[in-house]
Amino acid sequence: MKIKSDLKQTWALLWQNKLFGGLYLIGTALPVAMTMIVVMYFHLLTAPVYPELNRDRLYELRAVMAYNSEGVLKGGGYCSESMVRQWFYPLGSAEAVTAVYAYDYRLDDWLQLADGQREQKVRTKYTDPNFFRVFDFDFVAGGPFSWSDLKGSRPCGVLSASTARRLFGTEQAVGRRFTMNDVAYTVVGVVRDASSLTPTSFAQIWMPYTLLPDYDNRNPEIGFGGFTTVFRVKDERQARQLQADVRDLLRRHNATHADGRRLELDGPMPVWKRNLVPGNMEVDLPALIRLWGGLLLAFLIVPAVNLGGMISGRMDGRLAELGISRAFGAGRGYLLRRVVHENLLMTLSGGLLGLVLSWMLLGWGHDWIIGLFDTYGRMQAANEEMLVTPSMLFSPVLFLAAFLFCLLLNLASALIPAWRALRVPIVRALDEKK
Repeated sequence: MKIKSDLKQTWALLWQNKLFGGLYLIGTALPVAMTMIVVMYFHLLTAPVYPELNRDRLYELRAVMAYNSEGVLKGGGYCSESMVRQWFYPLGSAEAVTAVYAYDYRLDDWLQLADGQREQKVRTKYTDPNFFRVFDFDFVAGGPFSWSDLKGSRPCGVLSASTARRLFGTEQAVGRRFTMNDVAYTVVGVVRDASSLTPTSFAQIWMPYTLLPDYDNRNPEIGFGGFTTVFRVKDERQARQLQADVRDLLRRHNATHADGRRLELDGPMPVWKRNLVPGNMEVDLPALIRLWGGLLLAFLIVPAVNLGGMISGRMDGRLAELGISRAFGAGRGYLLRRVVHENLLMTLSGGLLGLVLSWMLLGWGHDWIIGLFDTYGRMQAANEEMLVTPSMLFSPVLFLAAFLFCLLLNLASALIPAWRALRVPIVRALDEKK
């Protein structure tokens, strides 16, 4: 009954002050929406999202740097195929190891459509069978290509479900033939669509990397090549062992150069950290936290200050009402709780409105919103609508944390003006009615 009475009273006050109520709801909803958009973007980069459902168990090694005997950097690149094959595949400190050709986003792969007249640029990943052990893809038909397919350079591939439907009108396409770059390939499997918001694993077609003519010609020796290596471990202890084993491999390799030449490796590093920065840039987590934490504080504090000014003006207009209540025996504590209840209900309404607004913006305008963050275009897929699902957008823990922080700021903006108004003497407060 008490909650129902508070709701009725709050609704009556908002109805009497439509402009104040509308501005309060907007002033709460907009910062919540902006905060949730930023929070959800970083949630997409770092949290478990299909098919990267075990991001906390994925480690990536991307860059190789070469130094001369004087310690001067002479060059850098990705891992060579020989490094992956000789060093990383045999490692026992990882559940699975996969090599992904790192330059796939530069490849112009054109898929010839079923009508034989049109073609479409597609995002292709050239990798190995372990790719589908490292990442948690759901196969709707068939399975991954095999190691014999990789070694024999068999022209085959795994399609996303949407690509299979576009080509054949069905997801049950195993054994069917498709043409890409004027070369015929056989479908061995079809997986549920991934989103380009998971750039480490996303593609529309996955194929054996041995189909690339120069996959091992960039450098046949241990050193630079064209591959990113992704490791899957079972726990943090195994991750530490993996990093120690890689350091030991590197130490033994460098010891073979009597002239002091050496290689350095950038990793293995957790995939969720690597997603935060482009290319081979070093991840500076404290700097990222300061930057985005400061931005979020600005989103929340500036509107809270403005709301505080609005509430202060409104409380001045309610001095007579508060004075009458106090004259009839209402204590300051009771009146303060009533004001807090009013603002709490309005804040909850504004917060829910902000959450819905953030979902709508990311659901309908995700292309341009993600583009504001993804300045390097890693998450954009040519001719493919960016897939955004409800499970990708909603994180209960993050929402509650952001919402509670916003709630505290809004309540503080209400408590301070209310406390000041309640300290006004009753006689002066009653004079305000004149």
